[in-house]
Amino acid sequence: MNKKVLIALLVPAVLLASALVIYGIIYRDAQRLPDNNPRSFLAKGRAARQCPVVVCAGDSITHGRVSVDYVDILARRPKLRGYAFVNAGINSELAFNLRLRLDAIIRCDPAVITILIGTNDANASLNDRSAQRAISEMNLPRKPDREWFRENLTALCVKLKARTKARIALLSLPPIGEEPGSDAYRRAAEYSRIIRDVAAEQKVDYLPLNETMSRGIEGRGVAPELRYEGDTEMPLYIVLAKHYLLRKSYDEISEENGLYYLTDLLHLNTRGASAVADLIEEYIHKGNPPTPPEGGFRDQY
Repeated sequence: MNKKVLIALLVPAVLLASALVIYGIIYRDAQRLPDNNPRSFLAKGRAARQCPVVVCAGDSITHGRVSVDYVDILARRPKLRGYAFVNAGINSELAFNLRLRLDAIIRCDPAVITILIGTNDANASLNDRSAQRAISEMNLPRKPDREWFRENLTALCVKLKARTKARIALLSLPPIGEEPGSDAYRRAAEYSRIIRDVAAEQKVDYLPLNETMSRGIEGRGVAPELRYEGDTEMPLYIVLAKHYLLRKSYDEISEENGLYYLTDLLHLNTRGASAVADLIEEYIHKGNPPTPPEGGFRDQY
C-alpha cells in the first residue's frame, strides 16, 4: 500500500481512537457519584447520623460533577456545621427515575429533604429528539410530558411524607438558557409552576429558585452569547471539554458564554449554585436548630 495512503487512513483512525478514549475518561469522571451519596453515608452506620441529616435530591444540577456543587457549598457554610449533608443527585434523571430510588433516601433518616428535579423533564418536552434521547438513556416507559411529571412528583412527595418525618421542600427549576421569551426559558417556568402547585397540593414547602433567577436574569438585561437552538446536548459537551481538557473553571466558561447563573443551558456556575444554597440554608434555619449530641457535633459528612 502506498505510504501516503496508509498515513491518510491511519491518522483519522488514531484521532478517532484518541477522541473515544478522552470521551470515556470525561464520561467516567462526570458520572462518578458524589462522595457523600446515600449509599456511602449509610455505610458509615449510626455514627454518621448523630447530626440532623439533610438530603438534597435531584439530577445533575445536584450531583455536582457537571455543575458547581451546591450541596458542597451548603456543607462548607459555618452556620450549617451542625448538619450532615447527603447528595442524592444523579446525572440525567427525570422525576420518574428519582421516584424509583427513594428507599435509600428514606433510610438516611433525614430531618430535611430538598428536591430539585424536573429540568430533564422540561427539556425532554421541548422536541421529539430530546424526548427520544431521554427515553433511551433513562429507560423511560413513556414519552415525558407535563402530566407525567406532575404524577411522578406527586408520588414521590406522597411516599416521602408517609415514610419519613422530614420537612420536605420542592425547589422550582433554574431557567433553561438565559433568553427570556425563548421556548426553553418559558418551559422551565411552566414546569416550575407545576412544582409550585404540587407543593401546595401535598402541603410540602416550596422554594422559588426559578423566580429568583428569572429576576436576576431579566433585571440584568444582557443577551447571552450562548442561546438555545433546539438542543442542550452539544453546549454541554463543549463545556465539559473546556473544563476537563483545558482545565477551565465553570465560572470562566460561564463568563465566556455571557451567562449569569448558568455554564451551558442547564447547569450552574458558582453564582447559580450559591443561589440554590441560599434558599436551602434559609429553609433549614426556619426549622428547629440542631441539637448537638453529647460531646458536641461530629464534623459534617
